[in-house]
Amino acid sequence: MQVISEGFRVIYEILQIGSIKPGASGTYQGTPYAASVKFRSILSYQTENKEVGVQEQEQILEFSIRCSSEAEAIVVAEHIRKARSTKTPFYINAPIAQKREGADIFKVVSLDTGAEFIKSITKSK
Repeated sequence: MQVISEGFRVIYEILQIGSIKPGASGTYQGTPYAASVKFRSILSYQTENKEVGVQEQEQILEFSIRCSSEAEAIVVAEHIRKARSTKTPFYINAPIAQKREGADIFKVVSLDTGAEFIKSITKSK
């Protein structure tokens, strides 16, 4: 993805991380894809329902960071794991989350590459 005009910016502050999944590059149904790291974060909230009372809801976001290689994906995943274990917040620059029809999970693709993410996370320390 290449941004051609930036009229607004969405910065996600990641406070808690669930699963972390580095992935290799490859081809799916004839379409090539790059190595990447995906991780999930969940926002839990309550709503009041007149019929059954308080209900807890979850909004799951799956973030994806594109990487230039599998080796870069390993390093990105290590940084995310370290942030999770030390409970250190970090930021993802991305467009508004998208949800595919029939899916329960919102997907967010970082505008920053793996190398840019590594640079930003090591700079913030």
